[in-house]
Amino acid sequence: MRIVLDGRDVDRIMTPQAVKDAVRNVLSNSEAIEAPRASLERHDSWLGLMAASGMGLHAVKIVGVYPGNPTRGLPLVRGVLLALRSDNGDIILEAPAEEATGWRTAGASALALELMGYDGGGVLGVIGSGVQARYHLRVLAGLYDLDGVMVYSRNRGRAERLASQYGGVYRPLDELLAESTVIVAATNSVEPVVKGSLVRPGSFIVSVGAPRPVRELDDTVLERAGCMLVDSPIAREESDDAQAPCTVTLREALQGASVEYGDLRVYKSVGTPLLDLAAVIAILGSLGYRIH
Repeated sequence: MRIVLDGRDVDRIMTPQAVKDAVRNVLSNSEAIEAPRASLERHDSWLGLMAASGMGLHAVKIVGVYPGNPTRGLPLVRGVLLALRSDNGDIILEAPAEEATGWRTAGASALALELMGYDGGGVLGVIGSGVQARYHLRVLAGLYDLDGVMVYSRNRGRAERLASQYGGVYRPLDELLAESTVIVAATNSVEPVVKGSLVRPGSFIVSVGAPRPVRELDDTVLERAGCMLVDSPIAREESDDAQAPCTVTLREALQGASVEYGDLRVYKSVGTPLLDLAAVIAILGSLGYRIH
């Protein structure tokens, strides 16, 4: 039987702990594999295909960016996430890509923070007010006791509304950088928004902006980071934010790899199909589907 969900279903089913646990389980499973991402461009649109397999399942995400859609009243990004049984190809889950991607990206960030030594407290500062900002607030506020929440966005009204949902406040960017213990950058900026000269020693930084030409971290952040965590082995190839002296993947860190941090602890996400498999497993697990 195929389970078909809409975005509201995904948000109702998922929990912060379930998605974080699913990310950990997939990345810890040596038999979980992913295919190289494939993409094409046509008529000013972009289409990507991501596939991963493990724990008795194939996960396939097809996602596109359609610049003309907002003028038609349609979402800029549209896609679908499918889960198939790996033994016979039966499709067992169909869900929209946006919500699932938001959950799994934030779940991976939560795992990265744990691996970097964060156990709660302090102020969470979020730069951005879009999809990834929303899901990171939902997941991190659901997992950790926080002393406060700050949100900055060029759209102040949207930032204020988002912050208010978590008892937080809007703050100018420089104040947010100087006062936050955990900084999440979730933007499409091509100019660095996290300025190393303003960030306090011992802070944790999560950057989930897209690959080039997006650039969220300045050179001072990278110099102060020493070694940094990344979600994918290709992060250095895809992002100027991953050009620290060395990088270690989440999977390597879970396997015991040493990470020599500087006075900032930094994680960069560019997206990996293994995280889509984790999203599938979190959804199906929450629905009572038996995962091998």
